[in-house]
Amino acid sequence: MNQSSLGKIYIKKRSISEWFVLVILVFPFLFGTLFEILSLPNFVRFCMDAILIYFLVTFAYKRTILVRRPLVPIIKFAAIFFVYTLVVYCFNFQSPFYYIWGVRNNFRFFVAFLVFAFFIDEDYANSIFKLFEVLFWVNIVVSLFQFIFMGIAQDDLGGLFGSTGSTNAYTLVFFIIMISKSLLATFEKKESPGYCALKCIASLVVAAMAEMKFYYFVFIILLFLASVLTKFSRRKLVLWIVSTVAVLLGSIFLSYMFKEFENFLSLKQIWQYATNEHYSSQKDINRLSAIFTLMKNYVTEPLQQIFGMGLGNCDLSEVSIFNSVFHQKYEFLHYSWFTSAMIFLETGFLGIVIYLSFFVLCLRRALAQLKLRQGNKLYCQMTVIMALMCFVLFFYNSALRIESGYMIYFVLALPFMAKNDQPKIG
Repeated sequence: MNQSSLGKIYIKKRSISEWFVLVILVFPFLFGTLFEILSLPNFVRFCMDAILIYFLVTFAYKRTILVRRPLVPIIKFAAIFFVYTLVVYCFNFQSPFYYIWGVRNNFRFFVAFLVFAFFIDEDYANSIFKLFEVLFWVNIVVSLFQFIFMGIAQDDLGGLFGSTGSTNAYTLVFFIIMISKSLLATFEKKESPGYCALKCIASLVVAAMAEMKFYYFVFIILLFLASVLTKFSRRKLVLWIVSTVAVLLGSIFLSYMFKEFENFLSLKQIWQYATNEHYSSQKDINRLSAIFTLMKNYVTEPLQQIFGMGLGNCDLSEVSIFNSVFHQKYEFLHYSWFTSAMIFLETGFLGIVIYLSFFVLCLRRALAQLKLRQGNKLYCQMTVIMALMCFVLFFYNSALRIESGYMIYFVLALPFMAKNDQPKIG
């Protein structure tokens, strides 16, 4: 069954579960409309939690669910991580509400991963990416409109994702997905070099307007990984040249727009930026030095450094019963801006090892599929890139802990998804 148009994602008869999957993936693109134009309360965000609860109930109700073998290590991982956090919390008990909130913020993405693996097949994935393709250009247009006509720039420039708080994290994740897919498809001669170059340039322009200087390094990484995963060709060489010129021009534009980022691509500037002790103030922590700073000044006991302070005991929330005492006291550190800091504080070094092992499992699965020439080659290549980028995002920002994580875990689930001829529950 080949879908030749985006419209078929709407026309084709789908189950309620499949529609819920689409809602989970599309919902973040509505943030700007829902919360800024319509001024809906943030409580609406919990609709995705309700959908995941629906799926959990579905899994529990259908006791004869056939679990495919590749998913067994993932389920074992989730069980091990959950038991680990529960045991650690028994020794660091503060409030049951803290732990419930911690479980929600960390395990919702593992549930979503299993949902994607169970309910998405290759045809449906193709349709979703066609929709993403449209959303990519809509987001570019909205971002340009915000910048040119509304005067919105830097961290507030989020396009469809809105103009307040963490918007750059969503844009960064979305660009990683769409540009890596485009580069891989172009190198495999499944997309025209001109169209790919246009998308790359558009993303670099928006990144400059949004002060996303880190995206320029990410773009270079994506280009390198896509090149490694595909065979050498003339179009690859041409795209390398075009991309190099685009990055240089984009960096000049960024330096022109924001004088403080002049020569930001220099190795000296990169090293200074990465190793600076503080991020946005003289009191908070920087992304690469976050764990060291926390160990030195706030988590000094060896057992806490190894096992953490308990899942949820350092978390934050607008609801008072979920907002931890630790966060109320040390909010000025801005540790919640970095996934690495949050995981270290609540689960320790052992928790970090367990947490990151999930991405290793996804990477191994994708590489095994490529080696055996099984599954969708492009999607497996995308998963390889995303799994590796998750190690970068782990230290860079909080993208793995906010709703942008659903897009990440969707890509990670691609090598695990059902074949078109396999029955799906729901």
